[in-house]
Amino acid sequence: FPPATLCISAAALVPGVSHPYEVAKMHKVAGGNEGLYWKILSLEAGKGFKLSNANWGNTNLGFGEITSFDSNGIAVTESGGNMSIAETGIYTIVLDLRNNEKKLSVVPVKVFGMGDTYGGWDKDKASNLFTVNLDTRTVVSPPTTTSGNLRMYVSHPWIPDWWQAEFNVYNTTIEYRNDGGDQAAVAVTAGQVATLHFDDNTGSIK
Repeated sequence: FPPATLCISAAALVPGVSHPYEVAKMHKVAGGNEGLYWKILSLEAGKGFKLSNANWGNTNLGFGEITSFDSNGIAVTESGGNMSIAETGIYTIVLDLRNNEKKLSVVPVKVFGMGDTYGGWDKDKASNLFTVNLDTRTVVSPPTTTSGNLRMYVSHPWIPDWWQAEFNVYNTTIEYRNDGGDQAAVAVTAGQVATLHFDDNTGSIK
């Protein structure tokens, strides 16, 4: 059975940033995709990371424990038993534990706005793509085009539909849909911008 919680543990996480359990844990995918997990965070080049249960429980996945890596993702190499990537950046990590496998994908992050505040319900619309600011380690939305309820999601080929990997900002905290139902609505006005800092799950809408 898939573990209830998985965390990313690593030297590759941003220096100087504390990564307690709530910040480091991966998110479940909605829509009956048990065993599929995702996480957005900054990774430092050449430094190791692995996936484990909280407090290093019985699931502890380093490079050798992964059965296959995404050939369409960025290259993941072995580093002292851990996993490592060659270029510092903000990435989406997806782990698929279904079918008795341990498949891992690491890709540059792609977050999109969706719905009435972004001109409709077309998935992965180029004009709704958030920009990545590596200097501030943030992912920033284009301004909303109209007033309404803000919706946003991470896009990844292994996640079947946009609503299965949603999140939103409540006060200053990013909260994730995980495998639950619709999140509480977040009303915005035209021209507002969401700024997301996934390394500590904080954000703003201004």
